[in-house]
Amino acid sequence: MSTFRIEVVPVALERHPNADSLSIVRVFGWTVCVRTADWVGVDCGAYICPDSIVPDTPQFAFLGDHRRIKVKKLRGVVSQGLLVPAPAGSNIGDDVAAILGVTHYDPPLPLTGGGEAEAAPCGYRPTYDVEGWFRYRHLFVPGEPVVVTEKIHGCSSRFTHYDGRMRCGSRTEWKKESESNLWWRALRASKSLEPFCRNHLGLTVYGEVYGQVQDLKYGKANGEVAFAAFDILNGDAWFDFAHARHVGSDLDWVPLVAEGEYEETWLRGLADGKTLIPGADHMREGIVIKPKVERTHPEIGRVQMKIVSDEYLARAD
Repeated sequence: MSTFRIEVVPVALERHPNADSLSIVRVFGWTVCVRTADWVGVDCGAYICPDSIVPDTPQFAFLGDHRRIKVKKLRGVVSQGLLVPAPAGSNIGDDVAAILGVTHYDPPLPLTGGGEAEAAPCGYRPTYDVEGWFRYRHLFVPGEPVVVTEKIHGCSSRFTHYDGRMRCGSRTEWKKESESNLWWRALRASKSLEPFCRNHLGLTVYGEVYGQVQDLKYGKANGEVAFAAFDILNGDAWFDFAHARHVGSDLDWVPLVAEGEYEETWLRGLADGKTLIPGADHMREGIVIKPKVERTHPEIGRVQMKIVSDEYLARAD
């Protein structure tokens, strides 16, 4: 999960090519279609990104029962989110999510997903966050060598061998061992994950549990789940991409979509398309972009970002 903000942004209207009554507003690289008459002479608004949930209040009554914001195509132009009037007294850059009552959409876990929490193993094993590329893409350097991996639609997870036994964690909790718990089921389904952790004490493997987890099933049926790694943490440092895959050569990894020099048009085109998971035949959720050599930035910490595909954001509930 990335930082969730409903931010007050500048509004500059651009002509919609196919509709005189509509205009386009560009927000951090997203395009948002608005009704021109509502925004003439207005210099700022609150941007509500896709996969937000708006409250059942008069301000959002025009949406009817469709309170989850999605990507839509309006007269041939993709509209990525919703623009509403900024709350009185707010300024550009303010986060007005609480004022508007807007929250982030979190897909429900399967009934066996939650499980009982246990104390965390000692050491630095943080929750895993990936910021949105549209908002922070200025932190990449043009021409910088990057790797692009598939963003899988499942549940974030982390695994380590500590104090003589395996530990399984969700994004936010470490889980007690259970036959039905999603993360322990994924550990048992993987032939390589536990042996790797036993043989590499001190390392923590981060990845995605997928399959019969969310609405994209990746060819799994009858309660099947699988695990794909996307990072390895060594103490307080993340392995570079190539080193992680070398050290973890026995692990199952999220698919590599592409490698190359950083260029925005090329990267945006990689977010859509079919998943690369063998045996699956549906859309990909999106991509994750990271430098080939790990680095940080004061604005967000670790530099890696996600682009969620428009097709995924527009899908039915």
